[in-house]
Amino acid sequence: MLVSKICLTGGPCAGKTTALSKIEQELSDVGYKVFIINEVATNLINAKIKPFGEDKYDLYEFERIMLKHQLLEEESFERVSNYLDKKCVIICDRGVFDIKSFLTNKEFDKLLKEENVSKLNLMDSYNAVIHMTTAAKGKEQFYTSENNKARSEDVSEARVRDEKCEQAWSFHNNLRIIDNSTNFDDKISRVIDYIKECLKIEKRNVRKYLIEVNDDLYKYLNEKGSIKVDILQTYLETNDDYEMRLRKRTLDGEETYYVTAKKSYEGKETIITEEKIDKKTYLRLMSQRNVVNQIAKQRTCFVYDDNWFKLDEFDGGTVILEASFDALLPPFLKVLKDVTKDEDYKNINMVFKKKTHAKRM
Repeated sequence: MLVSKICLTGGPCAGKTTALSKIEQELSDVGYKVFIINEVATNLINAKIKPFGEDKYDLYEFERIMLKHQLLEEESFERVSNYLDKKCVIICDRGVFDIKSFLTNKEFDKLLKEENVSKLNLMDSYNAVIHMTTAAKGKEQFYTSENNKARSEDVSEARVRDEKCEQAWSFHNNLRIIDNSTNFDDKISRVIDYIKECLKIEKRNVRKYLIEVNDDLYKYLNEKGSIKVDILQTYLETNDDYEMRLRKRTLDGEETYYVTAKKSYEGKETIITEEKIDKKTYLRLMSQRNVVNQIAKQRTCFVYDDNWFKLDEFDGGTVILEASFDALLPPFLKVLKDVTKDEDYKNINMVFKKKTHAKRM
């Protein structure tokens, strides 16, 4: 069976413990086997292995232990899930890129190289990431460290930790930030709703905009150290009323491959299957069918004001921004047109003629 793995992360005192309990109940009720991977850092700190206080351990080496434990736990749960003849979902209480929020970019890249793991493969191993904003941002009266012995941050430190965590995951292709704009019960409900969207239990609600890029946008992305991923999407001819897409993602010379099948019914699009494949399977599928269309784009994911955005710069010059339905757009963006329902701007229909508004960083 295809296993989904979702990371639940965020700042201190964000409500993850409550959310994990609700997630397990909600998904079990709709037929999923739910596995929870407990927070590795808390387990280590509670076992007296910690990078602070008395008998502190070197931070860089502590994060190395964290990485090894996290990868081992995730691999073990994925192996078990693949043996079961039922729908499975793995929920990680924090994940690999939480480590990045405690190290510099250079240190994190060095650690991955030393452990011989690929940043792109790690990124793509999570189907979705949910960042729950700390209560220290907007709900200060509820911020406490009493329910977690491993938590030591005061309110100001919690805000910094939240922002670093948010930025560490900002490049992920399916990040959702759950802020404190509602009461706590509704905050948990929004977590559940997004997981249902990711598992195709409910339809995702997003908007797409044709935009014109400018220096202010690039300045913001550079300041945040945003990561750009090159994507090649190939649409293959089929004998039925469904769409087959191959996707190759490239970062720092590393490549990952996916195949997706979508079907439209009464104007609604449904993903039939989506899975990661190896290069050999990718090339075989490419050779077996005629190519309907092929597009190349560079994707940058970023966070602004606790909202997450997906920016696609196509080789032909078109630039499209994707945002959640109710997100307020950054003031430095120039929107040319809302193309949410415009069939001409569906990737499979995109035809490029002349570069008009894109500018590379």
